Amino acid sequence: MNNLVKLYQQKAYERFGIKEEDWQPQLGYKANAEILNQLYYYYRQVYEQRSDKFLWMGLARLTGGQVMYGMRNIIKIAKDPCVLTVEIMQMAKDIFDDIAWQHELFLNNPEQLIEVCKWLDATKPAQHSFEKIWKMILLDNPQSISTANQMLLENEQFNTIQHRYEIIRKDAYSKKYLWFTRFVMRNIHPYHNRFFFDLPFRDVTEFKYRWQWISHKKGMWNTWSGLKEQERSRLVSLNNEEVIAHHWN
Repeated sequence: MNNLVKLYQQKAYERFGIKEEDWQPQLGYKANAEILNQLYYYYRQVYEQRSDKFLWMGLARLTGGQVMYGMRNIIKIAKDPCVLTVEIMQMAKDIFDDIAWQHELFLNNPEQLIEVCKWLDATKPAQHSFEKIWKMILLDNPQSISTANQMLLENEQFNTIQHRYEIIRKDAYSKKYLWFTRFVMRNIHPYHNRFFFDLPFRDVTEFKYRWQWISHKKGMWNTWSGLKEQERSRLVSLNNEEVIAHHWN
Protein backbone atom coordinates (compact mmCIF):
# COMPACT_ATOMS: atom_id res chain seq x y z
CA MET A 1 0.00 0.00 0.00
CA ASN A 2 2.83 2.38 0.81
CA ASN A 3 4.20 1.93 -2.72
CA LEU A 4 0.80 2.90 -4.13
CA VAL A 5 0.76 6.04 -2.00
CA LYS A 6 4.24 6.94 -3.25
CA LEU A 7 3.18 6.31 -6.86
CA TYR A 8 0.26 8.74 -6.60
CA GLN A 9 2.31 11.27 -4.65
CA GLN A 10 4.70 11.20 -7.60
CA LYS A 11 1.79 11.70 -10.00
CA ALA A 12 0.73 14.72 -7.94
CA TYR A 13 4.24 16.19 -8.13
CA GLU A 14 4.33 15.58 -11.87
CA ARG A 15 1.07 17.48 -12.33
CA PHE A 16 2.37 20.15 -9.94
CA GLY A 17 5.38 20.53 -12.22
CA ILE A 18 8.16 20.30 -9.65
CA LYS A 19 10.48 17.69 -8.18
CA GLU A 20 9.89 16.99 -4.50
CA GLU A 21 13.52 17.71 -3.66
CA ASP A 22 13.15 21.25 -5.06
CA TRP A 23 10.59 22.07 -2.35
CA GLN A 24 12.75 23.01 0.65
CA PRO A 25 10.70 24.47 3.51
CA GLN A 26 13.81 24.82 5.68
CA LEU A 27 14.86 27.73 3.44
CA GLY A 28 11.80 29.79 4.40
CA TYR A 29 9.31 31.75 2.33
CA LYS A 30 11.31 33.69 -0.25
CA ALA A 31 13.17 30.59 -1.45
CA ASN A 32 9.83 28.78 -1.89
CA ALA A 33 7.61 31.66 -3.03
CA GLU A 34 7.28 30.51 -6.64
CA ILE A 35 6.60 26.91 -5.61
CA LEU A 36 3.91 28.16 -3.23
CA ASN A 37 2.41 30.24 -6.02
CA GLN A 38 2.38 27.18 -8.28
CA LEU A 39 0.86 25.00 -5.55
CA TYR A 40 -2.42 26.87 -5.52
CA TYR A 41 -2.76 26.59 -9.29
CA TYR A 42 -2.31 22.83 -8.83
CA TYR A 43 -5.23 22.84 -6.37
CA ARG A 44 -7.31 24.82 -8.86
CA GLN A 45 -6.61 22.34 -11.65
CA VAL A 46 -7.55 19.31 -9.56
CA TYR A 47 -10.69 20.98 -8.20
CA GLU A 48 -11.86 21.76 -11.72
CA GLN A 49 -11.77 18.07 -12.66
CA ARG A 50 -14.41 17.21 -10.05
CA SER A 51 -15.86 20.46 -8.75
CA ASP A 52 -18.93 18.52 -7.61
CA LYS A 53 -16.83 16.33 -5.28
CA PHE A 54 -13.65 18.24 -4.39
CA LEU A 55 -14.96 21.04 -2.14
CA TRP A 56 -11.92 20.83 0.12
CA MET A 57 -9.60 21.29 -2.84
CA GLY A 58 -11.45 24.40 -4.02
CA LEU A 59 -11.24 26.00 -0.57
CA ALA A 60 -7.56 25.02 -0.27
CA ARG A 61 -6.94 26.85 -3.54
CA LEU A 62 -8.48 30.07 -2.13
CA THR A 63 -6.61 29.65 1.17
CA GLY A 64 -3.47 30.17 -0.85
CA GLY A 65 -4.34 33.84 -1.16
CA GLN A 66 -4.22 34.22 2.61
CA VAL A 67 -1.01 32.21 2.99
CA MET A 68 0.81 34.30 0.39
CA TYR A 69 -0.65 37.57 1.70
CA GLY A 70 0.39 36.66 5.23
CA MET A 71 3.89 35.64 4.21
CA ARG A 72 4.47 38.79 2.18
CA ASN A 73 3.55 40.86 5.22
CA ILE A 74 5.31 38.77 7.87
CA ILE A 75 8.70 38.97 6.12
CA LYS A 76 8.44 42.76 6.26
CA ILE A 77 8.89 42.57 10.03
CA ALA A 78 10.44 39.12 10.66
CA LYS A 79 13.63 37.63 9.28
CA ASP A 80 13.36 34.91 6.65
CA PRO A 81 14.13 32.11 7.11
CA CYS A 82 13.15 31.76 10.75
CA VAL A 83 11.15 29.10 12.58
CA LEU A 84 7.93 30.96 11.74
CA THR A 85 8.46 31.08 7.97
CA VAL A 86 10.00 27.62 7.83
CA GLU A 87 7.13 25.99 9.70
CA ILE A 88 4.47 27.70 7.61
CA MET A 89 6.22 26.50 4.47
CA GLN A 90 6.38 23.02 5.99
CA MET A 91 2.63 23.18 6.69
CA ALA A 92 1.97 23.78 3.00
CA LYS A 93 4.14 20.83 2.00
CA ASP A 94 2.68 18.53 4.67
CA ILE A 95 -0.87 19.27 3.50
CA PHE A 96 0.05 18.58 -0.12
CA ASP A 97 1.85 15.34 0.77
CA ASP A 98 -1.05 14.14 2.91
CA ILE A 99 -3.98 15.01 0.66
CA ALA A 100 -2.97 15.50 -3.00
CA TRP A 101 -2.28 11.81 -3.71
CA GLN A 102 -5.72 10.88 -2.35
CA HIS A 103 -7.42 13.15 -4.88
CA GLU A 104 -5.20 11.87 -7.69
CA LEU A 105 -6.03 8.25 -6.84
CA PHE A 106 -9.73 9.07 -6.53
CA LEU A 107 -9.70 10.45 -10.06
CA ASN A 108 -8.10 7.24 -11.33
CA ASN A 109 -9.70 4.55 -9.16
CA PRO A 110 -11.91 5.57 -6.22
CA GLU A 111 -12.51 2.00 -5.06
CA GLN A 112 -8.76 1.43 -4.86
CA LEU A 113 -8.40 4.64 -2.85
CA ILE A 114 -10.89 3.34 -0.29
CA GLU A 115 -8.86 0.15 0.10
CA VAL A 116 -5.68 2.17 0.59
CA CYS A 117 -7.46 4.35 3.14
CA LYS A 118 -8.28 1.28 5.25
CA TRP A 119 -4.53 0.75 5.55
CA LEU A 120 -3.95 4.47 6.12
CA ASP A 121 -6.50 4.61 8.95
CA ALA A 122 -4.79 1.66 10.65
CA THR A 123 -1.24 2.99 10.30
CA LYS A 124 -1.78 6.75 10.69
CA PRO A 125 -5.09 7.45 12.44
CA ALA A 126 -6.54 10.93 11.97
CA GLN A 127 -9.42 12.86 13.50
CA HIS A 128 -11.75 11.25 10.95
CA SER A 129 -11.43 7.99 9.02
CA PHE A 130 -10.26 8.56 5.45
CA GLU A 131 -12.07 5.40 4.39
CA LYS A 132 -15.34 6.86 5.67
CA ILE A 133 -14.62 10.24 4.11
CA TRP A 134 -14.07 8.90 0.59
CA LYS A 135 -17.02 6.52 0.79
CA MET A 136 -19.19 9.55 1.59
CA ILE A 137 -17.67 11.56 -1.27
CA LEU A 138 -18.49 8.71 -3.66
CA LEU A 139 -22.20 9.09 -2.88
CA ASP A 140 -24.36 11.25 -5.14
CA ASN A 141 -25.61 13.14 -2.10
CA PRO A 142 -24.57 16.81 -1.79
CA GLN A 143 -24.90 16.81 2.01
CA SER A 144 -22.73 13.71 2.38
CA ILE A 145 -20.14 15.18 0.01
CA SER A 146 -20.09 18.45 1.95
CA THR A 147 -19.79 16.71 5.32
CA ALA A 148 -17.00 14.45 4.09
CA ASN A 149 -15.03 17.38 2.70
CA GLN A 150 -15.45 19.19 6.01
CA MET A 151 -14.00 16.11 7.70
CA LEU A 152 -11.00 16.33 5.34
CA LEU A 153 -10.60 19.94 6.41
CA GLU A 154 -10.75 19.05 10.10
CA ASN A 155 -8.10 16.36 9.61
CA GLU A 156 -5.89 18.95 7.92
CA GLN A 157 -6.40 21.54 10.65
CA PHE A 158 -6.02 19.20 13.62
CA ASN A 159 -3.62 16.48 12.49
CA THR A 160 -1.45 18.29 9.93
CA ILE A 161 -1.33 21.96 10.86
CA GLN A 162 -1.70 22.33 14.61
CA HIS A 163 1.59 20.75 15.69
CA ARG A 164 3.43 23.15 13.37
CA TYR A 165 1.92 26.07 15.26
CA GLU A 166 3.07 24.45 18.50
CA ILE A 167 6.65 24.35 17.17
CA ILE A 168 6.42 28.06 16.36
CA ARG A 169 5.16 28.78 19.89
CA LYS A 170 8.26 27.13 21.38
CA ASP A 171 10.63 29.41 19.47
CA ALA A 172 11.18 32.66 21.38
CA TYR A 173 11.87 34.77 18.27
CA SER A 174 8.93 33.50 16.20
CA LYS A 175 6.40 33.36 19.04
CA LYS A 176 6.31 37.15 19.37
CA TYR A 177 4.89 37.43 15.85
CA LEU A 178 1.97 35.06 16.43
CA TRP A 179 -0.23 37.84 17.83
CA PHE A 180 0.05 39.40 14.36
CA THR A 181 -1.71 36.44 12.73
CA ARG A 182 -5.14 37.18 14.22
CA PHE A 183 -5.11 40.62 12.58
CA VAL A 184 -3.84 39.54 9.15
CA MET A 185 -6.01 36.38 8.99
CA ARG A 186 -8.56 37.67 6.52
CA ASN A 187 -11.63 35.89 5.17
CA ILE A 188 -10.70 33.09 2.78
CA HIS A 189 -13.64 33.75 0.45
CA PRO A 190 -16.08 36.69 0.24
CA TYR A 191 -19.01 35.02 2.02
CA HIS A 192 -17.68 34.86 5.59
CA ASN A 193 -15.95 37.16 8.10
CA ARG A 194 -12.25 37.55 8.78
CA PHE A 195 -11.09 35.94 12.01
CA PHE A 196 -10.80 39.16 14.03
CA PHE A 197 -14.46 40.06 13.39
CA ASP A 198 -15.75 36.66 14.51
CA LEU A 199 -13.38 36.02 17.45
CA PRO A 200 -11.61 39.30 18.26
CA PHE A 201 -10.06 38.19 21.56
CA ARG A 202 -8.99 34.70 20.46
CA ASP A 203 -5.91 33.20 18.88
CA VAL A 204 -6.26 31.80 15.35
CA THR A 205 -3.24 29.54 15.91
CA GLU A 206 -5.20 27.54 18.50
CA PHE A 207 -7.19 24.75 16.88
CA LYS A 208 -10.37 25.16 18.94
CA TYR A 209 -10.76 28.82 17.99
CA ARG A 210 -9.67 28.35 14.38
CA TRP A 211 -12.14 25.49 14.00
CA GLN A 212 -14.92 27.57 15.55
CA TRP A 213 -14.23 30.27 12.98
CA ILE A 214 -14.27 27.70 10.18
CA SER A 215 -17.25 25.62 11.22
CA HIS A 216 -19.85 27.85 12.87
CA LYS A 217 -23.18 28.36 11.12
CA LYS A 218 -22.04 31.36 9.08
CA GLY A 219 -18.36 30.45 9.13
CA MET A 220 -15.92 29.65 6.38
CA TRP A 221 -17.08 26.12 5.62
CA ASN A 222 -20.88 26.38 5.71
CA THR A 223 -20.88 29.49 3.56
CA TRP A 224 -18.49 27.80 1.12
CA SER A 225 -20.33 24.50 0.84
CA GLY A 226 -23.64 26.34 0.64
CA LEU A 227 -22.64 28.22 -2.50
CA LYS A 228 -23.86 27.09 -5.89
CA GLU A 229 -21.19 25.10 -7.70
CA GLN A 230 -21.02 27.77 -10.41
CA GLU A 231 -20.04 30.45 -7.87
CA ARG A 232 -17.47 28.25 -6.15
CA SER A 233 -15.91 27.50 -9.52
CA ARG A 234 -15.87 31.19 -10.47
CA LEU A 235 -13.94 32.05 -7.31
CA VAL A 236 -11.52 29.16 -7.77
CA SER A 237 -10.84 30.27 -11.36
CA LEU A 238 -9.45 33.64 -10.26
CA ASN A 239 -5.70 34.07 -10.53
CA ASN A 240 -3.51 34.16 -7.43
CA GLU A 241 -2.99 37.91 -7.43
CA GLU A 242 -6.75 38.48 -7.59
CA VAL A 243 -7.28 36.13 -4.65
CA ILE A 244 -4.46 37.75 -2.65
CA ALA A 245 -5.93 41.22 -3.28
CA HIS A 246 -9.51 40.04 -2.59
CA HIS A 247 -10.59 41.14 -6.04
CA TRP A 248 -13.50 38.74 -6.02
CA ASN A 249 -15.54 40.19 -8.87
